[in-house]
Amino acid sequence: MQPMLYIFKTTVKKKKDVKSITRIFEENEAILHFNFDLEDRDKILRVKSEKLEATEILSLISHLGHDCEELDL
Repeated sequence: MQPMLYIFKTTVKKKKDVKSITRIFEENEAILHFNFDLEDRDKILRVKSEKLEATEILSLISHLGHDCEELDL
C-alpha cells in the first residue's frame, strides 16, 4: 500500500500543544511521519500514513482539543 500524505489546517498554536500531540502520534504505529508548521498562518500539520484515513487523523486532533480541516492538494 502506498503511503498517503494528508495536509491539515489546525488551531494548534503553541509548542507545548505540539509536544502533547507528538507523544500521541509517536505511539501510533500507523503514522509514518508528521510535522507541524506553526509559522504558517494556517498552522499546517502534515501526516504520512499507509493505514489511517483523514477522518481518523481529524478525530485524533479533535480528541486532543484542537480543530483541524483537511486541505485539498
